[in-house]
Amino acid sequence: MIKLIAADMDGTLIGKNHDIPKENIEAIRAAQKNGIKFAIATGRAYSDVEPFIHKYDLQCDCVVLNGAEYRDINGDIVEHTYIEKKRAIEILEVMRCKDLAIEIYTDDGFYTTNTKEETLAGMIKRSLTFHPELKDEEEILKYAKNNPHFKNMQYITDMNEFLNRNNNIAKFVSFSQSEEIINKLRKKMEALEGLAVSASFGTNIEVNHMDAEKGKILAKVAQKLNIKKDEVVVLGDGLNDYSMFTEFENSFAMSNAVDEIKEVAKYITDTNVNFGVAKAIYRILNGEL
Repeated sequence: MIKLIAADMDGTLIGKNHDIPKENIEAIRAAQKNGIKFAIATGRAYSDVEPFIHKYDLQCDCVVLNGAEYRDINGDIVEHTYIEKKRAIEILEVMRCKDLAIEIYTDDGFYTTNTKEETLAGMIKRSLTFHPELKDEEEILKYAKNNPHFKNMQYITDMNEFLNRNNNIAKFVSFSQSEEIINKLRKKMEALEGLAVSASFGTNIEVNHMDAEKGKILAKVAQKLNIKKDEVVVLGDGLNDYSMFTEFENSFAMSNAVDEIKEVAKYITDTNVNFGVAKAIYRILNGEL
């Protein structure tokens, strides 16, 4: 019997218009009515997930920051794995050599080494990538400025002062318009010991502590809840979901997933824009696994 379903967000739970379709919400509620626990498992910070939780009144746990934190239905951290400050300095030295934008996710919010103007410019580019339906320049600018990620961004003016703060660093993220640059950076990062290097899409890189992976923290919490591994189902599409697919046998890759995820998945469901999460959940409820 399945007792826990964990789904990635971007490219998985999120459908058209960068929102969770009602079909997925209805399926989640159906699963919960049948006594199945639901969790979101994402690379996003919790503050980027909260608007969706509040909008749909989702009573769910969250794996955030690629597995650096596990938060319960109240948003409280129940498990975490952070990056030591000494190792954070090494990561920064490598990233700085590439002259790329750097975002640093901590337990007190997220920060960037960019200026506000540079961050807005980057947000506009990301808006165009993920929302091709936005055509008007004023509409694009308005969307970028109102994006919660941009509105909640904090800016680092003194890196030494930032590193000396009493906070915990969970994840580093860097973006580029060039896959070649990102691939070169990824190789340098993978040469550093003790890190988990992943990506949400082709032109970004995400760096966590080696034990801060979605699958690892999900397995740890499941054990605490007395949920066996074969009682868990995971859904995802990207490389930062890979650890969930190796930890848990019952796994659904989205039809839009990268090949590496499809190769290790037990099942394939529909795309994120065709309510693949909902269709997988109903297969579970119908006993089709």
